[in-house]
Amino acid sequence: MKIEDAIEIIKELTNGLNENGYVKQANNLAIEALEKQIPKRPFIEPWNPALCPCCGDELSESIGDGYYKHWVSLKFCDCGQALDWEELE
Repeated sequence: MKIEDAIEIIKELTNGLNENGYVKQANNLAIEALEKQIPKRPFIEPWNPALCPCCGDELSESIGDGYYKHWVSLKFCDCGQALDWEELE
């Protein structure tokens, strides 16, 4: 089963639940955690550090002349988001 399929099943199970119910809150947390396992490309703009698509943390270091070295070997941000650097490696 793919992560996307699991997310859809959990969303379907959550639809009829009470808005304030603990089960719905638990399902929403599970969906959040599963979505972070799907690799996403960092936001990259010229002359700026790469940013996590989930939390916005910097994923680069300045090399002092306006350029940034991106941490392409970093597979997960500290927030748990899986990163996809494929085009930059």
